[in-house]
Amino acid sequence: MLLITLTYGEQKHRFEHGDGPIEFGRRNQRGVKRIVINDPSISRNQLRVEEQPDGRLRIENLSSTNAIMLPDGTRIASGQRCDLYPPVGLAIRSVLIQITRKAPEEPVPLASLRTVDPPISHGTSVTKDFQTLLSLGDKITPERLTQWLETVIALQKSGSDLAEYYQQTAGALVDLLGLDLGLVLLRTGDDWSIVGSRAANDRVSVHFSRSLLKHVVSQRRTFYQDVDLGEGQASLADVLAAVVSPIFGMQDQISGALYGVRCVMGGGGKPRAGRPIQVLEAQVVQLLAAAVGAQLVRTQSMRLRIQFEQFFSPELARELERDPKLLEGRSQIVTVLFSDVRGFTSLSERLGPEVTCRLMRDVMEQLSQRITDHGGVIVDYAGDGILAMWNAPVPQEDHAVRACRAALAMLDELPALNARWQEIAGMPLALGIGLNTGLAQVGNTGSTRKLKYGPHGHTVNLASRIEDATKKLGVPLLISAETRQLLPEHFSTTAMAPIALPGTKGEIVLYQLQAVG
Repeated sequence: MLLITLTYGEQKHRFEHGDGPIEFGRRNQRGVKRIVINDPSISRNQLRVEEQPDGRLRIENLSSTNAIMLPDGTRIASGQRCDLYPPVGLAIRSVLIQITRKAPEEPVPLASLRTVDPPISHGTSVTKDFQTLLSLGDKITPERLTQWLETVIALQKSGSDLAEYYQQTAGALVDLLGLDLGLVLLRTGDDWSIVGSRAANDRVSVHFSRSLLKHVVSQRRTFYQDVDLGEGQASLADVLAAVVSPIFGMQDQISGALYGVRCVMGGGGKPRAGRPIQVLEAQVVQLLAAAVGAQLVRTQSMRLRIQFEQFFSPELARELERDPKLLEGRSQIVTVLFSDVRGFTSLSERLGPEVTCRLMRDVMEQLSQRITDHGGVIVDYAGDGILAMWNAPVPQEDHAVRACRAALAMLDELPALNARWQEIAGMPLALGIGLNTGLAQVGNTGSTRKLKYGPHGHTVNLASRIEDATKKLGVPLLISAETRQLLPEHFSTTAMAPIALPGTKGEIVLYQLQAVG
């Protein structure tokens, strides 16, 4: 068993690998065990490692560009391989790979272990034999309390979506705590809405005290109270006791509350003597509220992650998931890229919708990958065009460099795309790409259903005009003077003749970006 540790940027990942070869690269490969390294300095196919019968590791460099460095300064050049005994340390530019052999684990004798009763199975429901919390008595054994709590958790597992989950939780307050009313409330500003409810019988009125909820919000803790509920007393005259616990959201804000009531009338509609809320009941309500909050955060996080990963690299998506406030609107210097497939209109008319869609999926997949490889944000797709951006939502000191490298990498994709599609398309595919750097208004102008994060303003409009100028000037890639002045000297550029662009005063000089020296 091999233990593999990857370190790049501020990230560290550990993997275990058993028998057979394993490869490393920037892209997945079908039919091959592979560790994907999301770093633009790594080649698509970078490294292959296979353990030999004598215990050595065969290290093979699959890259055509990147050498692999050993700790003693030895280089494994492109296409070369060598056999080394572990532990092995490898460096590929800024990526470090450490491979060691994991020591075998000592077996643990079963006879040396103790156990507890098995957990309640998934899908368990309340039966007539199940006891409420109070009916367990004053002296509850750890085993009995654990079984009771496991039943609470098992009940909540049955919900297939949030709506059903809320209903199950409200039901748990009635069925498991012996309350007469259970409510799940969600909060929007100062308003509260009921998203889950269960009443013990049809004599129980579905009401809640806003006064009690105000205390929960201001103090951020669980409260329970007997008899006098203050505001709303007239509408809650049948209430004997209530308990309310806050539900916390992604930013630790109070997103809702779990609300339980015990009424003067019992489950059979008969008057009953005082059965106030006990401290253990309040603690269980707080436990359930924490479970609801965790489920709410998981659901929101998953929704955000799906939205983020459509536009951002995995690293940036994780950063935004931790701090969604990064998407709030602000003024920011950004580098903007527009790309366009040449002759797309006539091409789509000739190929028809089905073939055109297959072609564009392939083109957009490859071009988008090059953008995210270099830390770019894909703002939008428009037919055959892409709008991308750098230096937002997180700062990138080298944003212009990243954008230019991405643009050159996009052009480098054309030979492979043409090898697959030229015969079908009847013509070689070509791109026009324009880049500009400047101040823009950036932020999320979408909704909770669909993210729409991007830049707005003159900087964006000028980038679009520059891309359009590639057609007039007959070059594939143009950048503005503002972008060029942020590039190191080893970027090869050529000044073009001054040109007037729509939306600009007078003529401006654009630069053809040709290569990185």
